[in-house]
This record gives sequence, structure tokens and C-alpha cells, in this order.
Amino acid sequence: MLEKVLDTIEQFDMLHRGDSVVIGLSGGADSVALAHILLRLAGRYSLTLSAVHVNHNIRTEGAMHDQQFVEKFCAENSLPLKVYSLDIKGIAQKYDLTLEEAGRQQRYAVFKAAGADKTAVAHNLNDNAETMIMRLCRGTGLKGMGGILPVRDDIIRPLIMCSRDEIESYCRQNGLNWCTDETNLQTDYTRNKIRHLVLPVLKEINPDAISVLGKNALIFRQENDLVEQLAAEAFERLKNGNTLDANDLSKLNDVLRYRVYRIACENAVGLKDIAFRHIEIIDDLLDKPVGRRVDLPKGLCVIRDGGGLTFVKKHDAVDTALEIDVPVKINGKNYLLTREKGKRGICHAVDCGETQGWRIRTRRQGDIFMRADGRQIKLKKFFTDMKIPVSRREDILLLARDDRVYLAEGIKNIFKNEGLYLYLWEDLT
Repeated sequence: MLEKVLDTIEQFDMLHRGDSVVIGLSGGADSVALAHILLRLAGRYSLTLSAVHVNHNIRTEGAMHDQQFVEKFCAENSLPLKVYSLDIKGIAQKYDLTLEEAGRQQRYAVFKAAGADKTAVAHNLNDNAETMIMRLCRGTGLKGMGGILPVRDDIIRPLIMCSRDEIESYCRQNGLNWCTDETNLQTDYTRNKIRHLVLPVLKEINPDAISVLGKNALIFRQENDLVEQLAAEAFERLKNGNTLDANDLSKLNDVLRYRVYRIACENAVGLKDIAFRHIEIIDDLLDKPVGRRVDLPKGLCVIRDGGGLTFVKKHDAVDTALEIDVPVKINGKNYLLTREKGKRGICHAVDCGETQGWRIRTRRQGDIFMRADGRQIKLKKFFTDMKIPVSRREDILLLARDDRVYLAEGIKNIFKNEGLYLYLWEDLT
């Protein structure tokens, strides 16, 4: 198995000479084998090795047994160790996460804090197969079927091409003991159901099923890389700022078009919580009239405008009360409403005798724009007449009383009978 691990390290360029590597050491067979192998390879790559153990405190007695086992293993092998004891149940409840999610997040945060060049974790071929099946059942595409990546940023997985049977055999051959987490034997969790109920059936159909899934994952990743390259090239052709040209989008193959949407979403807000159903909602906008919009997770807003589809991140609404002669700061700019003319900054005159109830805010449903010539018009129509892109309208600051808007940021509205003056200036620092 050592040769297989070496081939994996070289194939995926996991280690470089002189790397510092922190090993995620749980005490299970996988992590024990990983630590043992890296200790054997330390001289070959001039590695500086250390280990991290995270006690989740979910299994009171079992967790302490695992911690003591890891401490003994590291002492016997002169492997520097840092142990973290965390309240994973409490963290999961606080942030509304499953125990599995909370544990994973905390482990990787600890690994990152170790500050090593690389973090080695012990995911193997079986883990990869379980992940592929789980994603397939929940719904995924080529990228998801690529399984667990051998290398992600500074995370490396040297055992990713080794099966669990091979790993346990390696441990026995080298006289290595390991801990067994009894929760892994239960079928309460989705992954455990796949491990104990689904994979055995697949191995009845094809004894080499786990290895075949691993090879397929590599093929899926290669094909996904090609599609992503084509999508990135298409995105660069179609984009104009944060807008994608509608005509060119409609000419793309569905697969590429959906990938282009994903790139646009990622640039705007990231891809967390953006599911395939959201991509389909975005695609439906292509056939909708100009002005239609959809609000998606993470504050993403996609708008069908004259140029095509515009992807923007919605900003928090602004609504700040103004008092005469009391300056306020909004988004780094200073505003002052006063009766006195000649103050500093850019001056806008307001034809209104009222001194109470003024606000600087973003638009609301039903706003009326008060033209300097005395006419009133719906703010939405005013923005349309002024050719203000739909994607910008949510962020334009307004001077308003109730639903009456007198000034809109960046748009002149000069009143003849001056009563109040709004001054705007930016900090010089």
C-alpha cells in the first residue's frame, strides 16, 4: 500500500521537499495508517510533521479513550501533538448545525490554525464512494460526482486511492492498533447507512465496485474541468460588467449556460446555498419581460434588464432620519439639511417649507417623485425615464418625506423656490 500512496502523492503533486505537514489524527485505522506512512516518508521529502487531535466530547468515555490512544501513539513515534477539546454538541446547537457539520467545521478551523504548509487527512476510497452515492441521491452534476478531491487548497488526502480493507490490512501487517468509533457502526446517519447497507449490496453486484467508483470519480473530475474551462471562456465573452448578454446566452448549450450562471453567482455572492433549482429560476428569466427580477439566497438578485441578466448583491436598505442642522454620515458620506445657504460640499435645494419628517433612505413600494416643475410621477417610472438600470435602483439614496421623494442621488432636480438645502460632502481622510 505504501507504493500506492506514493503514486497518489506524486500523481496529485501533494508534497514538496521541506513541507511542514499537520496530520489530522483521530485514532481510527485510516488516520493511524496515514500518520505511520508519512513518518516513513518524512526523510524522503524532508517533512516536518506534527499531529492534531480534536476531542468532540460527544462520546464521553470513548472520546477520552481515543484521545489517550492518540497521545500514546504520538509519544511512541516522537510525533508532536496538539489536542483540542471542543463542545461540538453546544456548537451545533448554537449555529443550528448537525453534529457532523459542526465537527467538520471545527476540525478544519483547527487544522488551519496549525499554520502548516499542508494538512493531511485520511479520507479513503470508501469515503469517496460513500460521498458520491450520497450526492447522487441528493442531486448533483459532474462536479459533485467527482467525489472528494485528492487536493483542495492546502488539504491533501494521500489515502484517497486506498480502500478501507487495504488500510486495515496495512495496520495489521505493521502491528498498528487503532480505535473504533462505535457511532460509525450505527445506521442513524446517512453516511453510515450507505456504508453498512448500500455498499455491501454494490459489492455483491461487483466485488470491485468501490475501486470502480474511485476511477469514475477521476473521470468525472477531468470532464468537469473541461466543461468549467469552456464555461469560463463563454462567461468572459458574454459578460459586460455584471450583466450577461441575453442573445448570446440563449445560443449556448444548456450545460454551458447553466455553468455560466454559476460563475456569475459565484462572482456576485459565492455559491453557498445556490442550488440547481436556483439556476433554473435564473434561466427562466431569459423569457421574462425587462424589469423582472428574482431574489435568491445570500442576498443575490438577478434582474432581467435591457442588456440581459444582471447579477447583483442586494445591499441593506438605508433609512436614516434627518434633523435640521444635524449632520449624519451614511456609507462614508456626510449629509446636512439646513435653511442656511453656503455650507460646505455639494448643495441641493429643496422646494418645501416642511422641516420635520425628512429621511435619507432607499426606495420603497409606492414612492412618488416630486419634480422641480411641480409634476408628480411614480418613482419607478421616473427611474425608467432617466434610464437608470434596474440593477442600480435599490442602492440609490433618496431624500424623502413619507412617500414623497424630492432628491435622488446623482440626479439633478433644481427647485426655483428654495427653502431647504441638503449638503453632501465626503471625508478627506
